[in-house]
Amino acid sequence: IIFREGDVGNSAYLLKSGQVQITTENNGELVLLTTVKPNQLFGELALIDDSPRSATATALQGCEVVVVTKEDIDRQMEGLDEFMHYWLTYLTQRIKDLSRRVNH
Repeated sequence: IIFREGDVGNSAYLLKSGQVQITTENNGELVLLTTVKPNQLFGELALIDDSPRSATATALQGCEVVVVTKEDIDRQMEGLDEFMHYWLTYLTQRIKDLSRRVNH
């Protein structure tokens, strides 16, 4: 387990090798949201809006990741113009809303 749903998010991860499953729980059953493959980012949503992790990330095999800190994300967000900042925040909320719907 890399992180669990509900954990505080203090970093995101860029997967360099391996595979990571992103899951959530619905009425006691595990629901697969996606499988992360190399060169994909995961865990970033919690860093954008400071909310708890919306899903659990589990390595399916040995993985190599690059850790992206909250400070790294904040620095990049500061460089965005107002529209892009709004759009990224909006998309984050839409993704989280869709994930919550899977749980109900």
